[in-house]
Amino acid sequence: MSNTAPWAEALGFSGEPEQLRGNVLRHVRDAVREAGYVSRGRITSGLGEAYRPFGFEDGMLRAAIDEAIGTLIRSGDIDELATGAGRGYAPTPPRRIIWGGADDTILGGAPISSDDAVRHLDDAAELDEVVAVPLLHELGRPAWRDALVEFGGGDEPAGDARALAEHARALANSGERFALDEPGKIAVLSGSGSYFGVPHDVSGRWARPTEDGFYPAVIESGYTQRRALLMIADGAATLWDPPSRDVWHWIIIGFTLGQGSPVWDYHAATETLAFLTPPPRQAERAAMLTGVQLTPWSWRVDRHAQRVIADLLGAPR
Repeated sequence: MSNTAPWAEALGFSGEPEQLRGNVLRHVRDAVREAGYVSRGRITSGLGEAYRPFGFEDGMLRAAIDEAIGTLIRSGDIDELATGAGRGYAPTPPRRIIWGGADDTILGGAPISSDDAVRHLDDAAELDEVVAVPLLHELGRPAWRDALVEFGGGDEPAGDARALAEHARALANSGERFALDEPGKIAVLSGSGSYFGVPHDVSGRWARPTEDGFYPAVIESGYTQRRALLMIADGAATLWDPPSRDVWHWIIIGFTLGQGSPVWDYHAATETLAFLTPPPRQAERAAMLTGVQLTPWSWRVDRHAQRVIADLLGAPR
């Protein structure tokens, strides 16, 4: 028996590097649930000691810890708290997310241990004292609505992200002046098609600005990228910077829908959902809770979950 065998047995760990991420995620989730609150420093030092006998590089273990914490925050299993002693983590309330699928998703302080990024349970299985929450209630109202109200727009109950894009157009029209001939690269979202592309290659839907109009834009200068909304009229440009990348993604959705193009595609035969624009966090979380990720913008989700995501994102009229 190797010197690490007792450690591996105690940790439920095979000793193989490919199992490290799942194992660390389980340890972090279980520690936060059992303690009620754990500081980041305690997580880092504790797992450092636990896995020291395996001789992993510090960077490998640190990356696994960072990924585990990020995954648990995005799913809604834990909350990050800022204290005088630094960052720490607490479990969210235990709950069972239901959407009509064959399995339910378990979140928060529910007493189920798993190496999986998201814990699932057969919808017929019992779990005492864990409240069932419909997926729509868990997600809350579309985040673009909150952004629209924050920027001074009016919330329309029957609307979609096009309302946010139209308000962003007005903000860009009255925004700061921008010289189109400034040093750096400018790419605007102007085309359509199934391939979104990348601005630095000016591929897919991205192009250099040559005509008047309103565009989501990426402006590169040196090693920085500025994500903005650009208004060009008579060769003169003004722009407005959204406060976050997530808001920018919602505006792209509204912009795309306004052009009459879809922002998602679903193949029922394979249960494959593809996001055709960068998915905002809320939509990505819905897919994360209900499905299996295939590629960065593609998930396998059942029809019930697809309907929830479709309602959230909207469709061209």
